Amino acid sequence: MNIKIIKDTISIDEAKEIGKEFYDDMVKGAIDIANGVVALGGEYHIDAATVLTDAGSSAVNIWGFNIVFNKPKEERLEYTALINIKPSLGNREMYIQDDKIRQRIKEIVDAKVI
Repeated sequence: MNIKIIKDTISIDEAKEIGKEFYDDMVKGAIDIANGVVALGGEYHIDAATVLTDAGSSAVNIWGFNIVFNKPKEERLEYTALINIKPSLGNREMYIQDDKIRQRIKEIVDAKVI
């Protein structure tokens, strides 16, 4: 399984290549919002999340998202993943309900996937 941790930057074309392993028009990702680290790839969000936890990230800071390539940049992020169900943090759905968390994810992903 091709999962890549992005600490610096990656081109959108590289992200598309990673996504092609399982999907044609998107790539699944997980992000550590405390450390600003992104993992892209895998069939499920938990695949990328596991790579982040293995690298030292805390599960409480990891959220799942998708980058959909056939949408404009301002609409390409989707904030829905099973790993986002975190009742202890007040997120009882797959969709990230907290605007601040969604904004933090957008800022990090926009800075890393160029």
